[in-house]
Amino acid sequence: MSIGGRTRERGRLLRRALLIAGVLVLLALLFLASGHWILAIIFGAPAAAAVWFVLQARSVR
Repeated sequence: MSIGGRTRERGRLLRRALLIAGVLVLLALLFLASGHWILAIIFGAPAAAAVWFVLQARSVR
């Protein structure tokens, strides 16, 4: 794979991970605000992992 191909693939992966993290955080906050604590915890743990993944992926050069 060429270097340009790797860059495009990395960007695509980062955008997809950012979208997934955003949706999970939004769902967790929505459940938290509506009083569904168990669902907020269930969606909050993967949301935290997804945000951590995005932050780690952004720091790779």
